[in-house]
Amino acid sequence: MNYQVFKLANGLQVICAPMQETKAVAIEISVGTGSRFEKPDKQGLAHFLEHMFFKGTFKRPTTLDIARELDSVGAFYNAYTSEEQTGFWIKASFEHFRLGLDILFDILFHSKFDKAEVEKEKRVILEEINMYQDTPQSYVLDVAKELFYGQQPLGWSVAGTKQTVPKLTQDDLIAFRDGLYAPENMIISVAGKGKPQDWLAKISQCFSKIKTKSDKKLIKVTEKQTQPSVKIHYKKTDQAHLVLGFRGIKRTDERRPTLRVLNNILGETMSSFLFTEVREKRGLAYYISSDYWDFIETGAIGAAAGVDLNKIQDVIPVILEQFNRFKTAKIPKNEIDRAKENLKGRLYLSLEDCSSTATFLGDSLMFWKKIKSPEEVIKETMAVSADDIQKLARQIFLPQRLNLAIVGPFKNKEEFAKILKI
Repeated sequence: MNYQVFKLANGLQVICAPMQETKAVAIEISVGTGSRFEKPDKQGLAHFLEHMFFKGTFKRPTTLDIARELDSVGAFYNAYTSEEQTGFWIKASFEHFRLGLDILFDILFHSKFDKAEVEKEKRVILEEINMYQDTPQSYVLDVAKELFYGQQPLGWSVAGTKQTVPKLTQDDLIAFRDGLYAPENMIISVAGKGKPQDWLAKISQCFSKIKTKSDKKLIKVTEKQTQPSVKIHYKKTDQAHLVLGFRGIKRTDERRPTLRVLNNILGETMSSFLFTEVREKRGLAYYISSDYWDFIETGAIGAAAGVDLNKIQDVIPVILEQFNRFKTAKIPKNEIDRAKENLKGRLYLSLEDCSSTATFLGDSLMFWKKIKSPEEVIKETMAVSADDIQKLARQIFLPQRLNLAIVGPFKNKEEFAKILKI
C-alpha cells in the first residue's frame, strides 16, 4: 500500500494514498469525538451535531443545496457517529476532488445551525430512536452496552434519549463543535486517483486557517462486575433477541490479533462454531453470529442471536458451550488456518475500494496513532497460535465477566441467571 502522512502547522494530520487504477477518489474526515464525550444531560449531542452539519451552510443554505451539488456529479456521501469517533466521507470521480473537499470543509466549519432546523431535526432524531427501539435485533445491542457499562457514557445510546434530545439547543451544538472539531483532533484521509501533493495543497488551503484547540476530556469507564449479570428489556415480540458475551480487552491490547482469530472461529462466518452448532445442527436460530467491540480502555466479545421464544433457554447453554470450547481444548490447526486465511482475504478484498482504504488508514492513525500496512496486520494474524487462543479464552471467558442482554416478553431475570454457567 502506497501512502504518505503529513501534519499541518495547526496539528491536522493528512493521509494521502494514491490508487491510480481507479477513477474515483474518497475523502474521509475522522474526528476523535462521539457519545462518550457527552455530559449526562446532553446525551445524543454528538449524533445530533452530525445530522445538523447537513442542514445548510452560509454558502449552501439548505440540505437540498448540499445534496444537489453532490448528486450532480454522482457522488456517494454519508456520515456516522460512534462512541469515540465521528466521520464524514465523500466518494466521487477523481476530477471532483476539489468540490468534495470544499463541501466537507464548508459543512464542518460554516454550518448555520438554524434554530428552526434544529427544532425540526429533533423530530427526525426522535423518529430514528423510535425506529431503533422497534428493531429488537439492533436495540438489543444498546441493552447490552447498558448492561456492560451502566450509567456511564459508554453505556449510553449514541442517538440519545427521548428525554435529552428535545432539550438540546443551538448553543449546545456550537459549543460541542468548537470544543472538539479542532485540527489536532481530526484526520483527513484521501485515497484514489490523484497526486498527493495536489491533494495536500488544496487541504492546506482550506484547513490551515482553522486554529481552534480541542478541550477533549476522557472519563475512564469503571467496571466492578463480580458475577454473571442479566438485563431484560421487556417487549412483546415474536422472537427473543439476545447478546451473550464477556468483558474483553482494550483496543491497543497486544492480544487483539488473537481476539480477531478467536472471534472468526467463534461466529464470524457460516462455517463458524456458532453458526454450525446453533443454526445448522439444531435449527435454533436464523441469525447467529459473534463480534467484538473495543474502546480506549475496555472492550467486549459476544454472540448475538434471534431465537424462538420457547427455545431461548435451550439456546443459551449451546452458545456458552461454544465459548467454553476455546478454554477446554486447543483449537485444531486446520480451524485456525482457515480463520487466518479468511481474515487475510477479507482485508485484501476490502482494500480494493478507495473508500475502504481511506477508512483503514484514517482509523489506524486515529485509534492506534500509527499505520500498520496490510502486510503487518496479516503478519500479526498469522503469528497467532493455538496456545495464544486458549490462553486468551481462559483469561476472559470467566463467570465474573459474563453478561446476558435480552429483548423479548420476559420479566424474570433469575430464570436466566441460573443457566449462565461456564
